[in-house]
Amino acid sequence: MSSSSSTSRNQLKVTHVQSQEGVKVCDCVVPAKERTCWKITNPGRRFWNCQNSMTRLRKCSFFEWKDEEQADGYYKNLLYSLKQKLDAKDEMSEMNNLRRRIAEVEFLLSQEQYKVAKIEKEVHDAMKAIGRYRMIVALLVGCLTLCVLKLGGSM
Repeated sequence: MSSSSSTSRNQLKVTHVQSQEGVKVCDCVVPAKERTCWKITNPGRRFWNCQNSMTRLRKCSFFEWKDEEQADGYYKNLLYSLKQKLDAKDEMSEMNNLRRRIAEVEFLLSQEQYKVAKIEKEVHDAMKAIGRYRMIVALLVGCLTLCVLKLGGSM
């Protein structure tokens, strides 16, 4: 068990950091998580911090660099720019996936719109047929009425 003091960029301090079999453990007795920084100041630099520091509770402020800081210069800038390009490619890939999904949904929508239009036409045709049948029934009722009146008047 070792005890040390760590300071993050925000000047947060934690004491009593323990290391158990290569795993950092802080005051809240949660194994620290190894992460990688991708900010321009420390691209690719690895660090440990408490898993609770990324939650809303932020109970623990443990932070400790794993790697030594790189000197400013070409490689540090190159690493940062390569990460930016990789992120941009990931974003483009995600955008392409979303565009493909939009095209699929638009195709499905057009199929559904076609089905709706077809059903609307069938309903319209059925309404026309019902109108014709009503007219035929009305004519038949009229004819029957005339027949009844003529027969009733001749007796």
